[in-house]
Amino acid sequence: MSKIVKLVQTLRNNWKKSVFGAVALTYGVNYGINKYNTEQLMIAYCQEAVKFGHEPAGPRLRHVLVILNPTANRRKAKKNFEKFCAPLLHLAGISVDIIQTEFEGQARSLAEKVEDSVDGVIVAGGDGTLSETITGMLRKAELGGGRRIPVGVLPLGRTNTVANSLFGNSESNEVKMMAEAAMAVVKELTKPLDVMKIEVLETEDDKPGKPVFSLGSIEWGAYRDAHARRDKYWYWDGLRSYVSYIFTGLKGEDSGICWQCKADLAYSMPCAGCSKCYNALQERVPKESKTTRWWQAFIRRPQQIDARDLNIMKVDYTKVVNDSCGDIHEEEISCVDLSLNTANVQPNCRKEGVPHIEICMGPPTVGYFEFVSEGWKREKRKEPTVVKKIQAQELKLVPKMGEKKPEGGERWISIDSEDYEVKPIHVKLLPRKVDVFCRPENL
Repeated sequence: MSKIVKLVQTLRNNWKKSVFGAVALTYGVNYGINKYNTEQLMIAYCQEAVKFGHEPAGPRLRHVLVILNPTANRRKAKKNFEKFCAPLLHLAGISVDIIQTEFEGQARSLAEKVEDSVDGVIVAGGDGTLSETITGMLRKAELGGGRRIPVGVLPLGRTNTVANSLFGNSESNEVKMMAEAAMAVVKELTKPLDVMKIEVLETEDDKPGKPVFSLGSIEWGAYRDAHARRDKYWYWDGLRSYVSYIFTGLKGEDSGICWQCKADLAYSMPCAGCSKCYNALQERVPKESKTTRWWQAFIRRPQQIDARDLNIMKVDYTKVVNDSCGDIHEEEISCVDLSLNTANVQPNCRKEGVPHIEICMGPPTVGYFEFVSEGWKREKRKEPTVVKKIQAQELKLVPKMGEKKPEGGERWISIDSEDYEVKPIHVKLLPRKVDVFCRPENL
């Protein structure tokens, strides 16, 4: 008993050292537990990958190209790829070529030059790297070049919207998601995802350039601006995203914050298929390639046609009548926040009803405390507040910008977390356009 009393007196007299020691001990124990759990998790995934490596390879080894952005996630992407993703691909007997990007836009140019002999293109980065890669591949496809190559999405960036949808759930951590994404490539299960094709409309000042393709979202407004400015508050470390809303809420339009998204919107409603859009439906179905020569087995694998695409082929849409297909609806928009979303931002990338773009509008105005509270809610990945939703197949958005420019020069939107100048755009949904590796439960 005397020893216990003496220990209590010592802790009381040296309470600062005691608190520091307790915190250090707790951190050390948690670090050790997390490291042990991570090692056990990777051992299980490696054992599963080895089973695929022991299977007969067939006429040739699978060959994938990895486009790695080493600067993603504050330069942690390369280390995480080599530690949690690459071992699983190698153990499964896959031939892996890795190209590291060195500048912005390089992933796009690399994707445009991908050879048809590749069995998959793996994006090792965040939403920006994924958008660049998809844009490069689909620009090449629009010119009539290449075949439909499946895409792997490794969640190695700061924002991983599509990867979170495909591989994340309430029980997932970063390591598990990275391993699941790599194993999806190993298992060769793919899911067709919708894509938005975005083109700048021709104006007096701008001529239309090459299209940009998005798997996720287009965002415009004050919440986008606050989220994009978070790195300016780097000295707040892990709290920078939350602090950004506190300071952004005090700024006006002159500082570049878009408190009013004003635009003219023209859109057409989604159509399940009719005589008017018959040709577009046929373009959605990938052509099945048959191996008719012995040497073709060494070039590519036969492409499988999804069961839902087979249903499209069975329906004679030339006899389906929909008089409202292609009708244009117009309205004026004025709101704090505007986003255009594909179904890929939903859990498991699942969509309800006819493929569509979901146009989400926030409230017309917002107070300071409401803005901060809503921003913090979004940082916790909770559903944003939406006042109005519209489903569209195709749309034209013409912003109404004032003559006075902000101090920063231009106003910006985000396409898959990448910044673009606000301009009139034409957006069209391309249903089931890209095949992405996924888990069996996401099919």
